[in-house]
Amino acid sequence: MSSAQLLVLLVAVTAGLSLWSAFFATRADWAARRAIKRWDAASRPVPNIVFTGQVSSGQAIELEVENLGGTLAAGGIIVHASDELYAGELTLPEHAPPRRISLRFVVKAWKRQLEPQCLVLVARDVNGRCWDYVDGGRQVKNPRRWLSSRLRELRMQGMVDFPGVTGKEKR
Repeated sequence: MSSAQLLVLLVAVTAGLSLWSAFFATRADWAARRAIKRWDAASRPVPNIVFTGQVSSGQAIELEVENLGGTLAAGGIIVHASDELYAGELTLPEHAPPRRISLRFVVKAWKRQLEPQCLVLVARDVNGRCWDYVDGGRQVKNPRRWLSSRLRELRMQGMVDFPGVTGKEKR
């Protein structure tokens, strides 16, 4: 076997080994991405809200909140019921059973709503990521800016604040 043939054989073997390693590295990357997605799905909080009782003008409204996912480290909720807006903060442990919470009256609404409607439902998980559950559980990249724009849209700036979600200190 000549040195040229040996060189060609060596290049072919090296190319085969590099293709083999690239194939398995790609498979490992895909497996890691799937594992990260499963972890995200398991650690993300999934609040389930049920409206209970009747709404009385100017009084607090009661909700039953259940967490079907990971730990809800901090959260905020704004509800439009009847012709009033209610707001409150929540925290729930992982897979928490239903718990009753009261939301305080904030302001009269601009229109009447026959059925209670959640206008803002934001949650922060233990990893510090925030999720918007009114928009189908979409991740919020900058919670402070996002919440500021939502409160501006609702004309509620300065009326409510969720420091646990945005990371701001309480005043």
